[in-house]
Amino acid sequence: MRELPNNLLKKSELTAYPCAPGVVAEALEQLMRGDIAQAEFAACVRFDPVLALRLRGLPADFNLVHQDLLRALLLAAPVASGSAQAVYAARWRQSVGVAHLAQSLAVHSGVADGETAWTAGMSHNLAEYLDAGKVSPPHAVDWPAGLDPDGWLADAVHYHAEPLARGRAAHPLVRIVQLAYQLVIRADAVDSVDVRAALATLQMGAGEASRLLADSQAYVHQQAQRFGLADAAVQTYGTGFDRLARLYAGQAAQSALHSHFRQASTPDQVFPLLQDALCALFGVEQAALFALASDGCLRVTPLMPAAAGLAALAIPADDGLSALPRALARSAPQQFIGGAVDTALVDEQIARLLGVSGFTCQPLALHDGRTGVLVAGDALPGLGTAALWRFTLSECTEALMPAAVARALVVPVAPPVVPVATARLPPAQGDDIPRDRVRRAVHEVANPLTIMRNYVKLLSARLGADSAVQRDLGIIGDEIERVARIVRGITVAEETSVPETALELVSVNSVVSELVRMALGTLFVPNKVNVQIDLNPDMPPLPLQKDLLKQVLFNLAKNAVEAMQAGGRLTFTTRLVDTDGQRQVEIEVADTGPGLPDAVVSHLFEPVVSEKGGDHAGLGLTISRGLVERMNGHLSCTSTPQGTHFLIRLPTLQNGQAPLTTRRVGSM
Repeated sequence: MRELPNNLLKKSELTAYPCAPGVVAEALEQLMRGDIAQAEFAACVRFDPVLALRLRGLPADFNLVHQDLLRALLLAAPVASGSAQAVYAARWRQSVGVAHLAQSLAVHSGVADGETAWTAGMSHNLAEYLDAGKVSPPHAVDWPAGLDPDGWLADAVHYHAEPLARGRAAHPLVRIVQLAYQLVIRADAVDSVDVRAALATLQMGAGEASRLLADSQAYVHQQAQRFGLADAAVQTYGTGFDRLARLYAGQAAQSALHSHFRQASTPDQVFPLLQDALCALFGVEQAALFALASDGCLRVTPLMPAAAGLAALAIPADDGLSALPRALARSAPQQFIGGAVDTALVDEQIARLLGVSGFTCQPLALHDGRTGVLVAGDALPGLGTAALWRFTLSECTEALMPAAVARALVVPVAPPVVPVATARLPPAQGDDIPRDRVRRAVHEVANPLTIMRNYVKLLSARLGADSAVQRDLGIIGDEIERVARIVRGITVAEETSVPETALELVSVNSVVSELVRMALGTLFVPNKVNVQIDLNPDMPPLPLQKDLLKQVLFNLAKNAVEAMQAGGRLTFTTRLVDTDGQRQVEIEVADTGPGLPDAVVSHLFEPVVSEKGGDHAGLGLTISRGLVERMNGHLSCTSTPQGTHFLIRLPTLQNGQAPLTTRRVGSM
């Protein structure tokens, strides 16, 4: 068999091809009945060339063992919709016509397997399906390679449109598919010299071929009526309906994924389920999981089987070239494409050991408190931003968390452990709010938060793939979730010990950038404050709780804006410094306000009665210092008539100390 380039055989690309809506719907109905019959399900799916190939590449018992994941695959599959349906239907009818006729020719001549001939016929025009007629990737027809030992099926697909004379001595399967194709697309083909010569090699005459062709045409019409792809049945729906339908389908796919991951009762059982999901939903067959080791390097873990050679690699967490540390530092997916001159050699080696041409790196919270990096081989570009991908990983993370850890994620709001000058606090009123009233209030607050979260998801789906818009919506969603965590923590009983909370590697620069973007239009611009950021690009990721750092920075920024009543400049700066032989990160928040009196600076971090009025409790800076200290850091302040500078110092991964643990100690 001719050699086919490996980079043209990615199943991940096949996941982008549209499927027949009627076939998907009927297959889903069979799944919903329960007790799926393998033969009936296969008999339905074989009418969709894309689904048939995707499912054929999965294990033989996949349909019966992983029904939830199979349902998610069907719900997430792109389908022909809108104005593209008519073009798709014409191509589909041609697929079925060639498939049925090729199967009939194979059975009557006895020179080839009928089911293999059907598969080759259904796949012959696969390259034309992407976006119903748009230009397809080169050699898309090579996807069937590997479905039979000697590659005859792929050859039949590849050469289906070649002149019949060229295939005179070719393998019988190739000749059968060529002949079926010519009979389907050419009017009166049975009377042509080349077709009759090809029929003679199969010991068949023109009369018998005409009868098989008529049977095939009747069969195509029958199946087109069944799946809603006949000429009269194809309808064009508005884009609003299509989008709404896909949105509901996406929600159903998420429900199916939730059930899929709930099969795991221990963390060790989660990773095989994740591998199944990667393969079935995204065409990712080669994957590995790295995690931060005690030496501050990323190393492959045994949680997912991977090539043995990966164990020899140790990637420093501050390596800015490798996609793996970048994913950790930015808390976002990173793409590696092999062959680029500016990539890390270690990434080239990982790709070689996995046998892929590129990969996507995805941060993933692990059950032992560490943050890992999932390496997904040959994933589609942009997969990291896809809603189904994000939901799959969030379900995986939730399944990894045992009940105790899950409870720890909702941490109580405890008073900061700092000296309290009680004489400066307001006198006790003796009218504490009853706890049941607090619980009711928290419950009522949770409802609008849920509504806001859902509307953010709807807006995200409706506004498309605009990166700036999606980033803004992501920030809004994160802030809603942060408020929800704070509110939920209020109801934890005071006597409950504050649980340790697992940390994640956080990019300080990303937190600063996200904060500025979030507050630009709501805090800085309305108050005539110009913002300047000076971020060190070599900043390593830190073991922190992102919420706590964001909470501190927002409070400092808010205080600075309030100090500059006539407007001014606010500067965020990040640096790497060496203090007493230890490397530390500095975050400076500086304003150009009038400065603070010495009497105020001397008591700046003590809880006092705020003179600002409104909703100011006088605890913001007290809580901020408490939060920084919980991160093993230090918060200080210097103030002159030219402005006030707050300086946060935090330890880095280079200190050689064990991973930190922290807890939430208050809210603004």
